[in-house]
This record gives sequence, structure tokens and C-alpha cells, in this order.
Amino acid sequence: MYANDELFSSRLGMRLGANADAVKAVADRMLIVTDSPEHVRVRRLVGSAFTPPVVRDLEASVRGVVRELMDAVVADEPREFVSAVARPLPTQVICAFMDLPRTDWEWIGQLTTDGIDSDDDEVRLAANSELFLYFTEVIEERRQRPGPDLISILIRAAAEAEESGAAPFSEVDLVVNLAGILIGANETTRYAVAGGLVALANHPEQWSGLRRDASLVAPAVEEILRWTSPAVHAMRTVTAETLLGGRTLAPGDRVTVWTPAANRDPEVFPDPETFDISRRPNRHLAFGHGRHVCVGARLARMEIAAFLDELRARVRRIHLVEPVEWSPSNFTRGPLGVMVRLEPAGSAPVHRKFNDSESGCHADQ
Repeated sequence: MYANDELFSSRLGMRLGANADAVKAVADRMLIVTDSPEHVRVRRLVGSAFTPPVVRDLEASVRGVVRELMDAVVADEPREFVSAVARPLPTQVICAFMDLPRTDWEWIGQLTTDGIDSDDDEVRLAANSELFLYFTEVIEERRQRPGPDLISILIRAAAEAEESGAAPFSEVDLVVNLAGILIGANETTRYAVAGGLVALANHPEQWSGLRRDASLVAPAVEEILRWTSPAVHAMRTVTAETLLGGRTLAPGDRVTVWTPAANRDPEVFPDPETFDISRRPNRHLAFGHGRHVCVGARLARMEIAAFLDELRARVRRIHLVEPVEWSPSNFTRGPLGVMVRLEPAGSAPVHRKFNDSESGCHADQ
């Protein structure tokens, strides 16, 4: 389904229960609801902000954010981890990359959560509308005062593409894709970081191995993504009669990949119900696959790796002190609250440099 975007279309929506009018408004504009050839054009432009050199330049900023957030939770007393670290981490990284005012970060983070996780259709629509209006104003300001930030990169890439004869990338195209980037950056990483902490707490032998061996950080990132599978499903619309899993599908039928199930497929993953941070290979679908693989996957991996580096350097033991509260959403899922005591290790942190060759990116990413 992921591999054949001609037979399984994204432009009619990629989420079960999505508002049809809202999907129609962004179809062929927002990256996640485009098909080729539009998808190629949009992905090339959005991807210009997430090239390996651009992401590598963000490493110092990412590590700075992680260190500052962890300062508040590595203590002898319990702390609520999601609100203190997992939620603000991706929000602060992407908002800083966009060079948005710090006073707006918390509000923006809440809008992205409401825009994707709320079970109230009106709340989701209102949150996305707020983001669209916000980015409309920011784009105008950034045209006057460009910089090295993500928004300026996209504005320049759109202008260069048009000068080379490509189809124009309109203001609306920029707005909806900036909102899409923001939402995608926040939700998956937040749940992966929080879910990864819970998994390490529940598997102390894996935590001990990670503390001893820094080379396990890269495969641990991939296993956390497989284990947590924060993006729960992706929907497609059938465009022509086809046979799938022994069943005949007609044009207009909807099909869905359930990521947690795919990431525990025993034909792909030996002992799939075992959390194993040394697992290799680990070709999970946490970021999708094929042409629609997550454009920000490299940045998300860097954030999770930076968190694990900081955790293993500063924490001796992870103690869950209350039952974990989980999101009920069937679209993005992870811990909503984690009361935890992160027992200090009593030694100074030693930081690795993020190695892009360890990022787990596959050829189609």
C-alpha cells in the first residue's frame, strides 16, 4: 500500500474519520495528502529544509534543549515527565528552527496537539485554522526579513523552483505545509520519547545495557520507534480494482495500515513482543515507507538520540511511581502522563556526536 501511490491514493485523506471538507481544502497542497506528480514537487520543496547538512547544523541546538529540559527532572523526587520533557522537546526544537518567538511556543504546541489529537472535529478545525492564520502572518514578516530559519529556507526554495520553470508554490501551499511540518514534528517525537522512557523503565536489563554501551543508542532509537509506533494508522483510497490479502477491492474503497501491528509482524521481526535495543535489522514503519516516508525522520531520530545520550549519562535508575496514562487516539498514541523518579547517576554527562550514518535512515527515506 505504501509502495504504490498510483493504486492507493493519499489525496482523498490519510486519516480515518477526517473531515472531508478539510481534506479537500489541502489536497494536492499539503505533503501528506498529495499524489504524484504533485507529491514529488511538494516533497522536493519541503525536503529542502531537512537535508543532512541542515539537520546536522541543528545538533548543538537540539542537545542544548535536551540538557535544559532534563535539568528539571533528574532528581531524587518524582517529576511528571511528559509535560516537563517529552512535550516541550520537539516543540522547542522545531519552533527554534522556524525562529518563532519563544513566547508563542507553548501556545503553538497546544494548537498542534488539538489539531491532531482532539476527538472533537470542531476543536481540530479551529486549531488548524489558528495555525494557518499564524503562518500567513509569519511568512509575510519573513519575506521582509529572511534568515537561516526553516521558513526562510522554504520561501527561498519556492522562489528558486519557480524561477527554474517549476509550477508556482503559492502562499497557501507554504502555509499548509508549515502547519503540517509543525504537527508532524511534535506528535511522533513526543510520544516516542515518553514511550521510550516507559519501555526502558519496564525493561531494566535493556536500560542497564544502554548505560554500559553508547554504541547501543542508535539501535535503541529504532527499537523505541518500532515498540512505541506513535503514528498508529495511515489510510489510503483505492483508485482501481485490485486484489489485496485475498480480497477484491473496488475504486473508492479505503484501506489502512495499522503501524503497531506491522511493527510486530513475526514474519519481519523475530520475537516481535520482545523489547530489544540491540535489534538489527529493524525495518519498522514508524515513519511510513516509500514516497510518503516522514520528511522530518532524520531530525526526529536526532532528538530521540540526544535524549537517550543525556538520559544514560545522567540517570542511574528509572522508577515509574504511578500507572502511565495513555492517549486513547487511534491516530497518534503514547503516554499522556508519566510520573517518574530519575535517580541521578552522580557523574558528569558525556555527549556523543550524532552520526548521520547511524540514523537508521533507509534508502527510500
